[in-house]
Amino acid sequence: MNVQKYEIARVIDKLKSVVQKNDQFPALGGILVKNGYLIASNSEITMKVKLEASEGNHFIIPMKAFDLIKNLPDGEVDISSTDQNVVLIKTRGIKNKYQSYPPEEFIFDITEDPEAEGVQLNGKKIMEAIGHVIYAAADTATNAQMTGIYFEGTENKVSLAALDGHVIAVDSVPAEGAADMKLIVPKATAKKLVSMGVIDDVTLTYTKNSAIFKSEEYVIYHRLIQGEYFKYQKMFSESEITTYASRTDLIGAMTRAKMCTEEKRPAIFKLENEALNISITDKLADYQEQVPLQEAVCKPIRLGFDSKLVLETLKAFTCDNVVLGFTSPKTPMIVEAEDSDMKAMVLPVAIREERS
Repeated sequence: MNVQKYEIARVIDKLKSVVQKNDQFPALGGILVKNGYLIASNSEITMKVKLEASEGNHFIIPMKAFDLIKNLPDGEVDISSTDQNVVLIKTRGIKNKYQSYPPEEFIFDITEDPEAEGVQLNGKKIMEAIGHVIYAAADTATNAQMTGIYFEGTENKVSLAALDGHVIAVDSVPAEGAADMKLIVPKATAKKLVSMGVIDDVTLTYTKNSAIFKSEEYVIYHRLIQGEYFKYQKMFSESEITTYASRTDLIGAMTRAKMCTEEKRPAIFKLENEALNISITDKLADYQEQVPLQEAVCKPIRLGFDSKLVLETLKAFTCDNVVLGFTSPKTPMIVEAEDSDMKAMVLPVAIREERS
């Protein structure tokens, strides 16, 4: 195939993280060129990215060729394969060859229900929603459901939720005919979806064990996490104390406060009238900053939070201002977007009072 270097390098860059060494199926240690797509697969996920220049070709680009292709000079690259599965790469006086594998040995699975109509989603909106909640999913956990993003459908929208026991994040996107959807998508798969930069409309089809996200350029098949998800909606309750604040101001204050201590000390929030006083105190520092509130609180309240969780939560939002809700020093802070369905809950931590 004759292809521009930047095109083939871009596609390989999107797929290479899926490629893994597999002693049982060595051919999966490369990228398959087939039917106008480049394909990468492992035991959990299969990804296909369209590359029109590859139409009519059928061979495997081995992993060891990825870096060479990335570092070739700009211009047209000729990539082909011999009957002995030797891949040839040629461009501008550069010529190299790699021993590869028979393409027939590249085993991948895209199990699609032929009777499933699929749910149509706006690509940009669903990727934004995933980006809003993904930080709240655990990287590892004894409860596998915590390591996924939950997709729950109704007749007119799909809600997304993630939680790890300390923070919960929720968002939703419009969708028709998704009432039966209850999917737990692994966090690693969700990260790949976001990294693809999908902006075209997406069709989501699913079976009991797997789901497929399909756009004009991509096909992403993955296994689902099994089990029943948490009743996350019941964890949110109406706050007794609510106010508004600038998200940028809050992020700046929390960043500065966190920088002033290396110890795992809570950030103390003290809300009174139209001010939020943030403080972090340890053996060497006593940081204080006041953030103005856009609405006076109905009564003062003082509580502590993990600085990292608060920062991650605020950064996940994209609006200018956020609604802050509190009830007591022992109940979570509720953060809501001013312009969307996104909301999050951050659990407080105990404040250890210093003895004089």
